[in-house]
Amino acid sequence: MARPQRPWQIILTLAGVVLLVIGWCAYWFIASGYVRNAFEGELARLAQQDVTLDCRTMNWGGFPFRFERDCVSPRLTVKGDDAAASRLLLVMQAYTPGRAVALIDGPVITRSGLTFEHERAMASARFAGERAWQASLELPKLKASPYGSADRLLLSARDTGADKLDVALDASVADLLVSPGMMLKLDEASLAATVPRAAIGRDILHALAESGGKVGIDSLRLKKGDLVMTAKGEIGIGPQGLVNGRLVTTSSRLDLLMNELRQDFGLSGKDASTLATMIGLLQPGKTTDITLDLIAKDGKLYWGPVKLTELPPVF
Repeated sequence: MARPQRPWQIILTLAGVVLLVIGWCAYWFIASGYVRNAFEGELARLAQQDVTLDCRTMNWGGFPFRFERDCVSPRLTVKGDDAAASRLLLVMQAYTPGRAVALIDGPVITRSGLTFEHERAMASARFAGERAWQASLELPKLKASPYGSADRLLLSARDTGADKLDVALDASVADLLVSPGMMLKLDEASLAATVPRAAIGRDILHALAESGGKVGIDSLRLKKGDLVMTAKGEIGIGPQGLVNGRLVTTSSRLDLLMNELRQDFGLSGKDASTLATMIGLLQPGKTTDITLDLIAKDGKLYWGPVKLTELPPVF
C-alpha cells in the first residue's frame, strides 16, 4: 500500500504559496506608490518648464501585474501650444519597470485646429539610463488633412550616448503634401536618420536654423509600383526657415520616374526632355539605376538640372 502523504508537506506548500502572494501584493502596493510619486514629481518638474498634462478624470490601477494611469480627455500643453485626445492609458509592467507603454485614442487636435485622426495608437519606451533609451510610436490609419495620410506610420528614436540621436520612420500606403496642390503618393516609405542632440527638447526647426546643424539622412527609400528611389545625404534649415541640403538619389527606372514627375509634380514636356537629355549625357545608355542629386536651395527644389517646385519657409 502507498503511504499516505504527510500533512505537513501540504501545509508547507500552501503556506509558501500564501507567503508568495502576500509578498507580491506588498511589493505591488509599495512599488505602485513609488511609481505614482515619481510620476507626479516628473509632472511638477515639467510644469516649471511650461509643460503640463491635464485630464478631465484620472485613475490609477493595474493590480496585480501592471501599474496603470488612465487619463480621460488628456490635454498636453507645451509653452502655450496644446494638443488634446480622447484618452491616454499609461501602462508599466510591474516586473519590467524599465519599459512603459502608452495607448492613445484619437482624434488628436492641436490648438491651431490641425486634426490627426487614427485608430488606437501605441507608444512604447525602454530606459536603461539617461542616455540609453529607445522609443517608438505606431499610428494606424493616420489621416491629417490636408497634409497627408498613411495606412500605417511607425516612428522610432534611440539614444546611444552620441552627439546625435538615431531616428527612423516606416510608412505604408501614404501620401504627403509636398507643396500647395502637389501630393506625393507612395506604396512604401522608410527613413533612417540622425538628429543633433542639441535640437531635441526644443523647437527643432528653429534649433537647426540657429545652430546650423544638419539632419543626416543615412537611408531613404521610396516605392510606388515598380519604381524605387533611394537617397542619402543631409538637410538643414536656413535662418529664414528655408530648407537646404543635398541628397544623392538613385532611381530604379527612368521611364517610370519621368511619368511620376509629370503626373505628380507637373513637370512639363520640355523639362522632361531636358532632363532625359541631361541624364543621357551624364550617364550614357542608362535607363535603370539613375543617379542624380536632389537639391534644396534658396526656396527651390531641384532634381538634377530641373526645378521641381518652390519650397515655402517651414516657419
